[in-house]
Formats: sequence, C-alpha cells, structure tokens
Amino acid sequence: MPAYYATRRMTGTRSTSNTWARNRNDVRHNSKIVLGPVSHTITIVLIVLLTGLIFLTQSTKVTNYDVEIAEVDSEIVNLEAQRDALAVENAKITAAAADEDKNQVAAAMADANSADFVKE
Repeated sequence: MPAYYATRRMTGTRSTSNTWARNRNDVRHNSKIVLGPVSHTITIVLIVLLTGLIFLTQSTKVTNYDVEIAEVDSEIVNLEAQRDALAVENAKITAAAADEDKNQVAAAMADANSADFVKE
C-alpha cells in the first residue's frame, strides 16, 4: 500500500482496520460555496420556471401539428367537393353526348376543325 494511504487520516469516522480497505472512498470534500435558504428557494423557483418553459414549448409544437392537420383536412374536403361537382358535370356531358339528336345543347355544339394544339 502506498505511503499516502497509510498516513492519511479520516476525520469524523471510526478508525478500524476496515476503514482503509481498498476501493473505498476515503476523501471528504468541503464545499467552498455555502447557499442559504433564500438562495435555495431562488434556485428551485428557477428550475420550476425552466421546466414550465420546456413544457410550453413542447405543447405548442403539438398545437401547431393540430392546426396543420385541420388545414389539410379542410383542403381534402374542398377537393372532394370539387371532385363530386366534376363527376356531376361529367355525367351531364356524357348524357348530352349520348343522344345528340334529342339534346339541343349537343346539337348546338360545333365540331373542332383541328386538334393540333392537343398534346398527348
């Protein structure tokens, strides 16, 4: 055993043969900073405020996701309404094209002269 451990004295503990066994923590640290009750109270208040701010930032992220989801849902509803309107219009055009002789709108339509502008 090194000489340091043999000459080191522990204060405030019993001096027995087990006191200086290997792998024991035998150093006592005395803090140079002493906090009073006011300092402890201020420290706890600051920790609570910091925890509250962290909670608020996390909860606003959830709220932002809710707003984005609501916007996407409303866009889906609008697109479904447009799809339904186009389906009705398609049915009207299909019905008009099926019987051109009886339908005045279909009879008034003109045939296209050229289809060069159409790209496939």
